Order: sequence, then structure tokens, then C-alpha cells
Amino acid sequence: MTVSRTVSSRTIARTHRGPIEYQRTGYGHPVLVLKGGHSARDTRLGHEQLAEHGFTVIEASRPGYDDTPVSVGCSAQDQADALAELLDVLGIGRAHLVAISAAGHVGIELARRHPDRVDRVSFESAVALPWSAWTRRGGRVLFGPLQAAVWGSIRASLRIAPSAGLRLQLTQLTTLDPARVVSEMDELTRDRYLAAFGSLSSGRGFACDLSHDSPSDAPILQSTLILRGAHDRAVPPGHAARLAALAPHHELVEVDAESHFIWFGRAAGEVWNRRLGFLRG
Repeated sequence: MTVSRTVSSRTIARTHRGPIEYQRTGYGHPVLVLKGGHSARDTRLGHEQLAEHGFTVIEASRPGYDDTPVSVGCSAQDQADALAELLDVLGIGRAHLVAISAAGHVGIELARRHPDRVDRVSFESAVALPWSAWTRRGGRVLFGPLQAAVWGSIRASLRIAPSAGLRLQLTQLTTLDPARVVSEMDELTRDRYLAAFGSLSSGRGFACDLSHDSPSDAPILQSTLILRGAHDRAVPPGHAARLAALAPHHELVEVDAESHFIWFGRAAGEVWNRRLGFLRG
């Protein structure tokens, strides 16, 4: 392993498993943030602001995303081991962990396989059960070799007709009426959704995500916060229930968020405060 080197606005860590891209900001206790499916280096859900509240925030690009090659590890188990090596390269003994959406299985495996490296875990709209066969089939078609064209068309639709584009994207993310959700958004929430969707890219990472599982019943022994949205269509309640069953020292919080994106909109303040308070211990 070697020291990290800076490339433009991002950094590449050289581990025994291969290069891992990450961004590091702030000073204080480290927080390793694992973004969800389709999330790229420019996807912002608000976690970077922890750097302003006494934390060192490390946003790692999981294999297949950005400049972290899929050869670093495709399975949830291999990705967890690679991220433990990233902490080695950065000289970090222990860190808090935030696992978002499709990074849920990786978060489970990192906490279980490397308990000496993880202090506290915040699971946020996190996947904890295997994907359905229908989701795997559809995801491999849309977000495999065609992913660049698919995301290009989505970004074009959001530029040309933002409201209609948001309604279409939210169809799979909320159990509420997407048209009403969009019509009731304030300007800040709308801008955050548009910026997030405009940043998404599947690379080769989402194909790995679709194969992830964490089948063991071994417990997560760290203090655990489980945040889920009451109207999340993408990740049903069973996922949070499994996390709760795995983590004996957990707090499960269901927030009144409009969609899977619990970091935006009416529940954003509660999500921020719950996470911040939990990480501060």
C-alpha cells in the first residue's frame, strides 16, 4: 500500500486490492460515507456537511463507480474488505459508518467482518434484503451497457421539462402521488432533487449492487441507527426490519419523508438532527 495521491479534485488511494477513489473533508472523528446505487462523486445528499460539525468525512466511491474499478471487488463482502483496506491506507483505526440505499449490504458486511474498524453505523433508506428477480433483470437491462444513454435521456428530460421529469423519476421512489409531491416541493427541495438526479451515473457499479447479499444472521454489534422513509417505494419496510433484527443495539426511526430521498424535503431536518446526534454519541 502507498500514500494517497491527488488527482484534480479527487483522491486515489492505492490499496492491495486496487485503487479506490475518495474525497476527504473536515477534521475530527472519521465518518466513512458509502453512497447508494447510481451515486457518483458529485452526488450530494448533505452528508458532506458533517465536516462543519467536528467530523472528518470520507466519501468513498465503491467499486464500479467513478474511478474505483470493479476489479477492486464486486460482492458486498469483497467491497467491505476493500474499504477496510482504504481505512488502513488513510491511517484510520476506527470510523463511524453511514450506509445509504444500495450500499446497505456493504455496510452490514463491513460492520460484521471488521467490527474493530467501525464505531457506530447509520443505515439510511438502506437495502438489507436481496433484490427481487424482476428488479435484477430490469436493472441489468437499463443500467448495464445502456446506462450512459439511459442517464443521458433522464438528464435531458429534467432540463427540458423539470416537473414532468421529476414526476417520472419519483414514480418508483414514493408511495404517494408523484405529481402532488412535485407540486408541493419548495424551491430548495426541487433544486436538490434536480441536482441529485443530474449527477447520477451507474457505471459498472450498479450491476454489482444488484448481486449483493448479506445472508449471514451474524449480528451487527455496534450502536446502530436505522432511518427509513414512511413513503419509500424503492426500499420497503422489510429491509429496515431485517436491520433491526440483526442489530441488538439499534434505534429504528421512520420519518415522514415524501420519498426514498429522506435527505430532501419535509423530513430533511429530522434526518439531519437524528444522524448528527447519533454520531456524536
